[in-house]
Amino acid sequence: MKDVSKKQEEPVSDAALINELIQLMGHFRHDWMNKLQLIKGNLSLQKYDRVVEIIDEMVIDAKHESKLSNLKTPHLAFDFLTFNWKSRYMRLEYEVLGEIKDLSAYDQKLSNLMRKLFHLFGLAVSNESENHLTVSLQTDHPDRQLIVYLDFHGTIANADVFDEFRKSRYEDFDVMQFELTGHECVAEIGMN
Repeated sequence: MKDVSKKQEEPVSDAALINELIQLMGHFRHDWMNKLQLIKGNLSLQKYDRVVEIIDEMVIDAKHESKLSNLKTPHLAFDFLTFNWKSRYMRLEYEVLGEIKDLSAYDQKLSNLMRKLFHLFGLAVSNESENHLTVSLQTDHPDRQLIVYLDFHGTIANADVFDEFRKSRYEDFDVMQFELTGHECVAEIGMN
């Protein structure tokens, strides 16, 4: 899938946007069909408790997607919503903690930050293991407009790729915490 969000400076043709939209709809439809198949299979096996769990998970996912989409951060939302369709090395979950705010002023900064982190995780993790990253966006922090929390579980094969990121100073954000082991990474990043 061609990522038209990365070509922000160049005008994008209507045809390219339509093709991107059709591909996105295809991915969403595929995901929903998979979930419906899980429900159908569990119904046929009379595992009603599991059906309720699956539906509850779908509702929670839809709420997170809705909150993310309402932050007015289209580039960040695009990256999060499409990440699991593109990534072969890590699964992403995300949540918005706090009230919905207009974070449009942070969209490009957040998108650039997350793309950098996704790239670093791609270089660092083992492709042989199951890797999972949860990103929490806290919008109601008393001292910051936004805090980004990362919680990674999996296998870090090359921790050195994070050294420069951890030690550098940034204009747009502060790395407030960054703890890394062979199987976990916990980070807290405050947006300026």
